[in-house]
Amino acid sequence: MQSNASKPAFISTGKEVQIGSKAATLYLSSSSLKLHDKRCSSRESSGAGLPHGTGSVSQSPVQSDIDRDSLVKPGTAPGRSTAYSRRSLEDDKNLSQDLSRLQPIREFTFTGYDIMADKTPEPPEPEEEIQPRKRLQAYLDSCSHLGITPVTYLSKQMSNKGIVMRNHSIGPVGARALAIALLSNDSITSLDLEDDGIEAEGAIAIAEMLEINQNITDVNISENCIGTKGLRAISKLMANNSVIQSLDMSGSNLVDNDAHFLADILKNNSTLKELILSHNGISEQGGYILATAIANNDTLRILDLSWNHLRGKGSLAIAASLQKNIGLRKLDVAWNGFAKNDAIVLGKSIKENTTLKELDISHNRLEKEALGFLMQGVKDSDGLEILRLGGNCITPDLAMVILTCIGQSETCRINLLDFGSNEVDENFLTLLDDLQSTKTLNVVYGQVIKRDNARDRKGDGIDGNLDATYELYKYMNEHNYRVIDLMKWLDKDGSMSVSREEFKRGMITAEVPLTEHQLDVMLDKLDTDGDGEVDFAELLVGERAFRRQLRRKQEREKAARKERQKLKEIDKIILSSMNDKT
Repeated sequence: MQSNASKPAFISTGKEVQIGSKAATLYLSSSSLKLHDKRCSSRESSGAGLPHGTGSVSQSPVQSDIDRDSLVKPGTAPGRSTAYSRRSLEDDKNLSQDLSRLQPIREFTFTGYDIMADKTPEPPEPEEEIQPRKRLQAYLDSCSHLGITPVTYLSKQMSNKGIVMRNHSIGPVGARALAIALLSNDSITSLDLEDDGIEAEGAIAIAEMLEINQNITDVNISENCIGTKGLRAISKLMANNSVIQSLDMSGSNLVDNDAHFLADILKNNSTLKELILSHNGISEQGGYILATAIANNDTLRILDLSWNHLRGKGSLAIAASLQKNIGLRKLDVAWNGFAKNDAIVLGKSIKENTTLKELDISHNRLEKEALGFLMQGVKDSDGLEILRLGGNCITPDLAMVILTCIGQSETCRINLLDFGSNEVDENFLTLLDDLQSTKTLNVVYGQVIKRDNARDRKGDGIDGNLDATYELYKYMNEHNYRVIDLMKWLDKDGSMSVSREEFKRGMITAEVPLTEHQLDVMLDKLDTDGDGEVDFAELLVGERAFRRQLRRKQEREKAARKERQKLKEIDKIILSSMNDKT
């Protein structure tokens, strides 16, 4: 039977130690414990300590039930070393007292303490933070490989869901560096490179990237003059791409010969929802080619052909294509050359088409007769909801007719009618109020011409928003009246000053087309000293201001005439070149 003295025992030092982030009581076995208190130090210094080496006390087993009688006196215990036999009885007594203070606890095998076990492990870095850093590094590496300087603004965009990089002139090489960085992208869904000067080579690089990257759905490469070469690469891409839903190629320097590639996009791609082709050079022949593709496409929802040169058989074919198309929801053909015949066909197409919701045909120089044919189809349509007509030849009376046509129709669903900056009159506003009480209809219009029908005098009322003082001097200029003539006619007592009431009576007698309210506003402006009267000097100041305004207006009209003349010459050149091609 093995004695208790041979079993390993573990004791507590009674002290707490700091390990990691936690405090713990240190437990050591008797075989590794080294007494380092003052008493132990004093014994070791006096040479009366316990034997060292293999038989030292630090390596001897100690039990909780030590029997004082079991301590063998020196020289009597068999098998003990001679050091024990020579120890004095007093030393044995001191040792027994020291050991009795050590409170042994449970026995176990000490395997050590893992200092890192108490340290809270850091959470793994989120994937959404890792990917932007990878994309940024890929962009920096590609710039280094191509020998260009990275764009700081673009570097900041790498952590976003979409890259918006407008007007930064990165050029074709910069576009290739970006394309390389986006090859393995799996989170960026939109790419906007408007007016970055990427040209055809940059467009080719972007197209090659999009053939591999199947995550980007919105692409804007407008105002980059990619031309035929760049469009060919985009057309090839779209033939197999099933992800891109919006494509903006406005301002790409496209002409009639490029219409074949655009038609291929509409024929071969069934996922594209929005195609923007504004500010290009597509004219008669290109419009005719596009029309066939539009008629057979039933997936495109938005088509923007504004600011092109559509006219003749091109605009006519596009108007007719709406009779067969069942996919478009919005068509924008503003700032083109639609004419009377186009309006006739467009009216018939709108009547038959039940899916088109918005039509923008503003700034096409449509006149009264053409607008009449268009409105015949609009009033019978049960699909069109938004109609934009601003910038056409619409007078206040014609605006009244168009509004009446919509109001009297039982099938028309127009809820937004946009006249742009075209003027309307007070009768128009009255009719609009009546219509809005029975149906939802919002109308956009320009200035309101107010007419004074309360008095039976010659001349229509002028716009209340205009300067009444200007209108007075304009009236005088048209009738060759001088300021001195006006003052002599108004001033009956020769004081060269007239009261407000005298001035008003004189204006009514002279049949100046101003309302009483406008006369009050004008007198407030003329009476600069606030004495309630208008004198000759104040009238002269007003006349000088009128002359300055009239001169500026004439200069603007002259510049406008020159601009119109230039446009006419450009139209002649375009028509001449088209005739030469045909």
